[in-house]
Amino acid sequence: MKEKTSARRRVRWDGVPSAKDGRREAILRLVANMLRDSRLSAFTIQDVANELGMTKGSLYYYFKDKQDLVYQCHMRSMELSLDALKASDDETLAPTERMRIILTRHIEAVAGEGFGGILQTDLDSLNEEQRSNYVRKRDRFERGLRTIIEAGVATGEFECADVKLAGFTILGAINWIPKWYRPKGSMTPGQISELMSDMLIKGLSPTGRGLPKNKTKKGPKSA
Repeated sequence: MKEKTSARRRVRWDGVPSAKDGRREAILRLVANMLRDSRLSAFTIQDVANELGMTKGSLYYYFKDKQDLVYQCHMRSMELSLDALKASDDETLAPTERMRIILTRHIEAVAGEGFGGILQTDLDSLNEEQRSNYVRKRDRFERGLRTIIEAGVATGEFECADVKLAGFTILGAINWIPKWYRPKGSMTPGQISELMSDMLIKGLSPTGRGLPKNKTKKGPKSA
């Protein structure tokens, strides 16, 4: 009995994707999408098994319990965010270009990879070790984003009174995507990522940049 239990634990996923993780990936994507439209308290292992046409026993082969399943969703989501950070980690590029890379990759992952729904759940259901693992990865991503903002401020490409607040503002806008994004909507994840990245980068641009020369903003004419 102990040997079977140990074998089961060895195959449980650690949050890092590989070529053999297709089934786990499908389960995690489904759970993240389910959480976009329902409260965590209303979500059950049986719901997931029913959606996948699996037995609960088969689902437990991959995940220990509901808490483990939610935790792995959080970790997979963070792996995608860190992939975006890694793609932008090229100091030979201008900060604006690095920012565009990290934002487009991160936004497209939130909207198109199916893991955006997990962003709407809190960490209360996780144990201390799980929360610590997740927060460590989240903080690494946030620090990476702030580093790019700081580089842009240093070169004059960005203007920012508070880098930390700017980072929170950007990530807050992105984290809200699951609330309004629908796969069958009018825009693709790629289109959303390009447009949102433009808007967020413009928000960091020095004051007045892009306004027509010798023009001032005027209020609407009275009737």
